[in-house]
Amino acid sequence: MMNISQIEWCNFTWNPVTGCRHGCPYCYAAKQAKRFSGDVRINKGSSQLRKDENGLYILDNPFKNQVGKVIPDPVGFEPIMHRYRLPMPAQKKKPANIFVCSLGDLFGPWIPDTWIEEVFRACEAAPWHNYLFMTRYPQRYEQMSSIGLLPRSRNFWYGTTVTRSADLDQIVFLPRKQHNQFINIEPLLEEIDISDIDFMDWIIIGAETGNRRDKVKPKRKWIETIVTAARTAEIPVFMNSSKELEKVWGGDLIQEFPAELILPEEKPIPHCKKCEYCKITPEGKRGSRHDCMKVGKHIPGRYARTSPTWCPFRNE
Repeated sequence: MMNISQIEWCNFTWNPVTGCRHGCPYCYAAKQAKRFSGDVRINKGSSQLRKDENGLYILDNPFKNQVGKVIPDPVGFEPIMHRYRLPMPAQKKKPANIFVCSLGDLFGPWIPDTWIEEVFRACEAAPWHNYLFMTRYPQRYEQMSSIGLLPRSRNFWYGTTVTRSADLDQIVFLPRKQHNQFINIEPLLEEIDISDIDFMDWIIIGAETGNRRDKVKPKRKWIETIVTAARTAEIPVFMNSSKELEKVWGGDLIQEFPAELILPEEKPIPHCKKCEYCKITPEGKRGSRHDCMKVGKHIPGRYARTSPTWCPFRNE
């Protein structure tokens, strides 16, 4: 399944493609892949892995080691397509903001167009979600747009990671009426003037976390420069919560969303009636409960009874 995200600006992370060759020294995804890779040398010899014509790895089913344990990152942080993960957004019926490929760079120059197209098709199969992409190589957006391969759906959000002023030169302009664009300034490593990119729809700011020896602590002036430019251009700003950022800015972080990314809240209801997906599970003296064969329990708790918005028998 997709992972419930600890990242505040999205609900889920979904990783049909993982791995990156950019080599950022502060990359949390690379550290995570190292933790959950097992013995990469042994894994690469498994028949569960196959390679495409570009020499990139493909997994059609979850990778299991000799004792049957699932290994999420069997080739470490090398690029790999987890094809079995492609149907996952369509299995999640409640609308959500989904960060696509949080553990890799889907638009890196080493990724073939065919992989990206497969991911796009999986997104288009579940149009009730918002999909947020992020890359260090925004030129790929422009290349794919020029040949008609970059979807223009309003629920697709194309992000660029920026950490220094020099990174701004890579940002491409996508027609605003056709594509949503945002920048993720994380980690903020120096003062950045964003006044020339007023065509963005959203700005995310974050500080470097972790215990890296050369860790950069942002200055308040750097953040103020970004916020001031965003206010002038009327661009919403979202500050990622971290003790590092709160030490500089304080506890009152700015956390704004574009209107399109604000999801309707679930309404609490007193009871969920039986529908085609509902089954009754006996609970002894307590009676019975309504379980949903589609997404789990309709009633998640005895005193917090809610029903999914898609349920045809939902009581408003």
